[in-house]
Amino acid sequence: MSKKNLHRAITVRLSNSDYNSIVNDAEIKNESVAEHVRQIITEHSEQKSLDQNLLELERKITSRTFSIVCAVANLSDHEREMVKLRLNGGKY
Repeated sequence: MSKKNLHRAITVRLSNSDYNSIVNDAEIKNESVAEHVRQIITEHSEQKSLDQNLLELERKITSRTFSIVCAVANLSDHEREMVKLRLNGGKY
């Protein structure tokens, strides 16, 4: 990462074991500690985004599966809503 893109500094206190782990990992990867910490933060943000995308995909798949099962079971709209209520613990 170019220093031109870096605008702010931050100080963080770590336990000795966390500090040593970060320093050792940075050395193994032949990175500066600062670059390694930036990489950890970037990977964490990417993982959060991936987790959110997977959760949304799970919701869509669940909804579509529910619709298919209701169609196969030939449920009326009222029956479908009753099943939804029961599956959601009474919450709509």
